[in-house]
Amino acid sequence: MSLSATAWLRIKALAAYRKAGLAVLDRRGRRALAAHGYTRLFDGRPGDAKPPVWSDLAFLYRTVRARRPRVIVEFGSGCSTVIQAQALADNAADGAPGMIYSLEADAHWGEVTRGTLSPHLRAHCELIVTPAVESELDGLPVWRYRDVPDVTPDLVYLDGPALTPERWAAVDVLDMEPRFPPGFRLVVDGRYRNCDLLERHFARDYHRRRRVVLKHTVYDLLG
Repeated sequence: MSLSATAWLRIKALAAYRKAGLAVLDRRGRRALAAHGYTRLFDGRPGDAKPPVWSDLAFLYRTVRARRPRVIVEFGSGCSTVIQAQALADNAADGAPGMIYSLEADAHWGEVTRGTLSPHLRAHCELIVTPAVESELDGLPVWRYRDVPDVTPDLVYLDGPALTPERWAAVDVLDMEPRFPPGFRLVVDGRYRNCDLLERHFARDYHRRRRVVLKHTVYDLLG
């Protein structure tokens, strides 16, 4: 068997493993959120919107509840905005208030997210519709959002803007890095090439964990 054929079989096996594992995590995530009534938070989303990925949402909910961030910055809005806002609302009820600033480059999907946010969540979320601007990093074409709030985030979730073959990385995280406080966490959804670029340019030290099934890369600031 040739090396290329062996590699192809490994790729297929990894894809099958991830698909099976994701199905299990999706069922568990949906059950966990349904126990709180939180699956109903997404009932108002239009049919053409990306459906909830329950494994992702359960992971984000657990993360926000456990870490109790005062400030979250999210690049790319959607179902993740809603569940993080709900986690912040639950934290506030426990005496640990927080705020999520969610940046969205597409005005239509920004309005979809805004329309999905229940009234009780809007006090914990500021949705910022702002374009993604073509930029460069060491001569490499990249994306930056135009209007990034001047805040000190305890948690950043990177899932936007939409990437292209020519511009396959967003680098706002690097611009914000000097402000990251002790205990900071970055979660990147997929975007492995983007992760590689960030790692080459980080000025500080992080512990990295890659969650293969969820396709998340988690960076915890050291020191």
